[in-house]
Amino acid sequence: MKLILLVTLLSFSLFAFCDSNAQKLVESYKSIKACKDNYIIMQNGKKLLYDDGLQKSFNELLNYADIEDMFTFKYPKYFTTKLPKNYDPGRIRNEKLFKELYGHNKNEVKKHLRTIEWINGRKIRVTRRNGVDKALEKVVRDLKKLPKSYQKYLWPIGGTFTWRKIAGTNRLSVHSFGAAIDINVKYSDYWRWSKNKTFHNKIPKKIVEIFEKHGFIWGGKWYHYDTMHFEYRPEILK
Repeated sequence: MKLILLVTLLSFSLFAFCDSNAQKLVESYKSIKACKDNYIIMQNGKKLLYDDGLQKSFNELLNYADIEDMFTFKYPKYFTTKLPKNYDPGRIRNEKLFKELYGHNKNEVKKHLRTIEWINGRKIRVTRRNGVDKALEKVVRDLKKLPKSYQKYLWPIGGTFTWRKIAGTNRLSVHSFGAAIDINVKYSDYWRWSKNKTFHNKIPKKIVEIFEKHGFIWGGKWYHYDTMHFEYRPEILK
C-alpha cells in the first residue's frame, strides 16, 4: 500500500507544476491571478487544474482538454498553406477556463458585452472582459489603413457574439463568449465545406497579420481550417 502511494505521488509530481505556458496565461488575462501547484488561480479565488498528466488522442484533446493541453500545437508565425494532419493550434480549448474568463452562461456573458464600431461604422458586439473589446478596436484602427480593395473581405461580417455550439460537436464556440469574429463568409473557406478537406484560402495575408498583432489567432492556420474565423487568444501567440 505504501509503495502504491509512493508511485502515485511520484507520478503526480512529474506534472504538478506551472510551466512557461501557464505564465503566458497569467500575462494574457486579467481574470487570472497566478498559477501555483498545478492550478490556475482566478482573481475570484477559483482554482482550475492546469495539467491532468494524461496522454490524449486528438479527439480526446478536443473534447476533454485540460488547460495545459491548449498549448499542444505551436501556432505558426509564418503564412502557410499546408499543415500536418490534425495540427490545430488554438483549436484545443478548456471550456471551464473560458467560462471563468467570460461567463458561465449566455446571460452572464451578455452582461459584459460592449458595442464597438467596425471598419465601416457599423456596430458589433464583443466582450469587454480581459480587454477583448480594446484589442479589437486596435484591429479596426489598423484595418482602416488598408486600401479599399480589402474591405470586401471584412464586410458584411459573419458574426461576433452568438451563444452556440461548434457545428457537429457539443463544445461551445468561442463566439459564445463574445471573443471571436467571423469576417465575410463569401470569401471564406471551411474544412466542413470541402469534400477532401484540401486547404483553400482567399483572405489576404495583411488582414491576418493585423489580427495576430493584436492577440487574435486565425482559423486559417488550422488543419481543420476556418478562414473567416479570428478569436482572441494572446497566450497562443506569445
